[in-house]
Amino acid sequence: MSKHADVVIPAFSDSIDDVRISNWLKNEGDDVTFGEPVVELEVNKAAVEVEAPADGILEAIYCWEGEEVIEGERVGVIILTAADGDEEEEFDFADSEKYDI
Repeated sequence: MSKHADVVIPAFSDSIDDVRISNWLKNEGDDVTFGEPVVELEVNKAAVEVEAPADGILEAIYCWEGEEVIEGERVGVIILTAADGDEEEEFDFADSEKYDI
């Protein structure tokens, strides 16, 4: 089962009434790094970048350029990639020595 992290629209002040996706900075299938901007929002005529919440691959985009979005809405999903040494490796018993116990 793959682990994932959602790309979510952050909370803005109550005076913000218009939030739209203006530009995806990454495409589906692209590698992303924690803290790297992945999508640009237009918030009351100003540009705001949303950063990747984790290292991984941008697997899916759910909302596209020009779409209005709301606080907390999931607009994309990142499949997490394991850091070096964190991956579980299968042990190959064919090359191991046999011991009688």
